[in-house]
Amino acid sequence: MAFRKTCAGGKVFDVFNYVFLGLLAVSMTAPLVYVFLGSISKTGMIGGFTSFSLDSYRFVFTTNILARSAFNSVFITLVGTALNISVTAMTAYVLSKKQLHGRKFFLGTVVVFMLFNPGMIPNFLLVDALRLTNTYWSLWLPTLISAFNLIVMKNFYMGLPESIDESAKMDGCNDLQVFLRIALPLSKSSLATFSLFYAVSHWNNYFHALLYIRDAGMWPVQMWLRQIVILSLGGFSNNENLSEFASVPPESVKYTVIIISTIPIVLVYPFLQRYFAKGVLLGSVKG
Repeated sequence: MAFRKTCAGGKVFDVFNYVFLGLLAVSMTAPLVYVFLGSISKTGMIGGFTSFSLDSYRFVFTTNILARSAFNSVFITLVGTALNISVTAMTAYVLSKKQLHGRKFFLGTVVVFMLFNPGMIPNFLLVDALRLTNTYWSLWLPTLISAFNLIVMKNFYMGLPESIDESAKMDGCNDLQVFLRIALPLSKSSLATFSLFYAVSHWNNYFHALLYIRDAGMWPVQMWLRQIVILSLGGFSNNENLSEFASVPPESVKYTVIIISTIPIVLVYPFLQRYFAKGVLLGSVKG
């Protein structure tokens, strides 16, 4: 540290780092600020910010359907994330055991399906054949395990000393107890990180609901926000119930929808941020 303080090259490098990271932060923050200003702008930022208006927010919250769809999204996200992380952790722990018969075959299958996706039509035909359409299981089961998350967690479990398993079994623990009482507590950073990944995926996903959910009462909030954007593009002047919002520009509605759909994840992220870097790197080195 003393060398860096007295070395001109070190000072130049520090200045470069500050400038570069500052520009990077601005480039990431500027779009969010622009979207927020567009959501409260009378013109939707067409021609710049002219005057303050919350008409787009009033339009989005005019219907009580939004509250019900938000509850659906919370339910889908919580249950889906719990299923994802539970099955991923259990599968990763099993695949980390070298004595498992057929282990290489199963790992090879995971890698193949991580690289090659069968596509939308085969997935739809399979979900329809299993009679899962118009149920929340159609949103959970097709994305139950992420191959990337599975491999990272498997590598982490492989890095645990075998002496831990041996000592636990000498104390009378079976494999399930070792997993629940030892492996899971040691992997809480990975669990928190991948739970965030799964939760963001469930919260933002509207396409699967568009394909599989036909009952509008079961739609997540993303589907209703999509419908709101489509409605705004058609204008409100021809709709008697929405005629008071005829002056609301579609661009302002789009920005408002983005803000509303982003806020829940932004509120959750700070609680999991301290686990983020550690959780991703924990099992990413050793194969």
